[in-house]
Amino acid sequence: MAGAPAIEQRAACRGARAVRERVAVVLPVRDGGRHFEPALRSILEQTHRELDIVVSDNHSTDGTPEVARSVGDSRVRIVRPGAPLPISLHHRFAVERTDTELVAIMGADDLAAPERIERQIAYLRAHPKVGLVGCWCGMLDTAGTRVGALRYAAAPEDVRHKAVRANPIVLPTMLFRRAAYDAVGGFRDDFGVAFDYDLVLRLVRVAGVANLPEELLAYRYNTSGGSFRNIRVFQREGLRVRLRALRAGGYPWYEWLWLAKPLAALALPSAALRAIAIPYMRFMHGRASLPSERARL
Repeated sequence: MAGAPAIEQRAACRGARAVRERVAVVLPVRDGGRHFEPALRSILEQTHRELDIVVSDNHSTDGTPEVARSVGDSRVRIVRPGAPLPISLHHRFAVERTDTELVAIMGADDLAAPERIERQIAYLRAHPKVGLVGCWCGMLDTAGTRVGALRYAAAPEDVRHKAVRANPIVLPTMLFRRAAYDAVGGFRDDFGVAFDYDLVLRLVRVAGVANLPEELLAYRYNTSGGSFRNIRVFQREGLRVRLRALRAGGYPWYEWLWLAKPLAALALPSAALRAIAIPYMRFMHGRASLPSERARL
């Protein structure tokens, strides 16, 4: 990587007992603002205590690293790439700083339920052929008000069937086996902001991918953030990922018809896309994929 070498720091320990690092939770962040500390604390308060929490600071200018150090927990490591990275490569950098069998992703402005990691680990232990597990999410606005839910297919066979239609895994809910992640090449920059969808579509070809049908994360949808402002870019890159997967084969012909949805979205002005984004997500992804699946939060 060009520029200064990457650095790593560990938060000072205020009497916390050292723990065996079994599961790494990576928390990539740049200028986390007021939502960063609650996000970090929701991981520190997990019922599964054996965590290596890797806060990867992508050259913040708002004091985010100081916030991470101030929590005073020896499980927190702060790493920083030598130069600012695009979001895809920043996530790759963060994962590469782990050395555990299991790795989880956490969002810098989201909130994890206390049992999130424990439940996901239990699922992987019970399903050895599954390489990645996510979960359902509640959706919050920037004020913390619930505005909807994201409830995708849960069982591996359902996820595999529906993955080419839309990304079935919310990035900050991911917990994966590092061996499965490495086997498919990990996060890549081939599709820019759709790097997480790209990973999922590569993984479903070689391993099980699943969701816990429980709301174990509150996902903050920031209408002033870059992903919302650049919604057309997300649509375009998601379309490119689907095209690559369909061209690789293994899907019935009628799955090509689902490309009409992103193509129609790209035909709309950006302002119209932003106006319908949350209502659309509520309608399309706020319902259980199977009648028997239930939510909790």
